[in-house]
Formats: sequence, C-alpha cells, structure tokens
Amino acid sequence: MIFWVQMSFTPRQEEKIELPKGYELEVAGNNLLLKRPNRFLIAAFGETAKLDSIQRVAQADERYMRAVERQERFGPGADSETVLLFAEDVKEARTEFLLALEAAYRE
Repeated sequence: MIFWVQMSFTPRQEEKIELPKGYELEVAGNNLLLKRPNRFLIAAFGETAKLDSIQRVAQADERYMRAVERQERFGPGADSETVLLFAEDVKEARTEFLLALEAAYRE
C-alpha cells in the first residue's frame, strides 16, 4: 500500500529531519519517498506536507513494524491471552500509523 501526500519545498525544509534508524527519505523529482530499512516504500510526499509530519509517519511505522516483529517472534508459542495482547498491540500500532498518514495528508 502506497500513500501519497503533497509537500511544499521551502529553503528551511532543506534541513535534516531525524528519522528512525534505517528509514530513508529519498528525493524523486519534486517528491520525497519515505522508505523502511528494507527499502520498502511506505509513503510518497509531494508539495504540501510538513517535515514533522513525515517524521511522525516514520516513527509510527517503526512502532508498527516492532509490534509485528514481536507478534511473529513470540506469538506462535504463547498462550492464548498473550497472543491476543500481541494482536491488540499490532492493531493499535497500525491505527497510529494510519492516523499519522491521515494527519500528514490533511495538513
């Protein structure tokens, strides 16, 4: 799933933003592409998005990926209550990610 957000380029936005470890912001024409450490494209930003919004999207995605990894690592051998807790954590992290994307899109 790829999300598109508009972004404006101003001289102050040439400063760097702090992304989670391994995440990259790649320039492609007038667009910025947010990529995970495995180089998977998670969002494309255009002319009106703000850099702090991009940072929030990356941080929310990192939390989501950590939750999925914990669920995959510990879920299969766990008791049913623990499996439900991992599933709820993944659901919450995914919701947070989608809300960050929506906020970036609306700004």
